[in-house]
Amino acid sequence: MRVLALLLALAAASPAAATEPKTSTPAPAASAAEAAKLGPELGYFVGAWDITSVDPRTGEKEAFNYRVEPALGGSWLSGAGVSLKGDFASRDMWSRNPQGGGFSRIVFSEGGAYTILRSAGWKGDTLVFETDPAAGAPRLRQTITRIGPNEFRAVWAMFRDGAWITYSDERVTRIRAFGRT
Repeated sequence: MRVLALLLALAAASPAAATEPKTSTPAPAASAAEAAKLGPELGYFVGAWDITSVDPRTGEKEAFNYRVEPALGGSWLSGAGVSLKGDFASRDMWSRNPQGGGFSRIVFSEGGAYTILRSAGWKGDTLVFETDPAAGAPRLRQTITRIGPNEFRAVWAMFRDGAWITYSDERVTRIRAFGRT
């Protein structure tokens, strides 16, 4: 369960693309045209981010690097996260839903697990992703709240025994922007 929690914690931020330590050489910037294709709704997530995650049930803290870039000509976002301990990594892909609006996100872990989340879109400064309860997988929810242009909070919860239980509360701070105009 801890691996799944970490996988989903990185998905947030969620919002993600290949990560790197702050001291590494930056990857080539995404083109402004690619970033613009995503629009401000998803373009907000483009950049390199630091994540500090706390499990409110235990107080356990974890730190991650997370990188998000436009992919496939700007139709998708590609993200990657890695724990600073180096013991966990994940990738995710974000896109607009071509039918019905909103967004879709697929999160993959190095252990082969994955989950699909969907969102109706931003409501003010809040973006909520959830798994499809009809899919038979555990019900998960990530609530992203913009704090400012370079910071957001991501709260992960699992539906269990009739209630949403928070298992990861993340503070996500942009350390570098790229591919944005």
